[in-house]
Amino acid sequence: MNLPIIPIIRSVTDLRYQTAEIIKLLKQNQPVVVTRDNDTIAVMLSPSQYQQIIHFFEELEEEKAAQRLEKAIKREGKFIDFVSFDKKQRKKLKTA
Repeated sequence: MNLPIIPIIRSVTDLRYQTAEIIKLLKQNQPVVVTRDNDTIAVMLSPSQYQQIIHFFEELEEEKAAQRLEKAIKREGKFIDFVSFDKKQRKKLKTA
């Protein structure tokens, strides 16, 4: 993922009056931090940057799931179907 380290910072007023310029920055894959009274209120990304982030997190989740599966296999973990799991959980809730 190639996100710039230092984003462009613009105020809400800049966003209101310089929208076209800010959109050009986004098209150049430059993230923009929007501030109001020196507080960050939004971060704007290009669609491609957003997709890169989503893809990165999806890959992380898949990697974590694969690691959990490997651990369960190494421990000779037993897998049950959802219906059985659901029944066990409902029983636990009734007794609690």
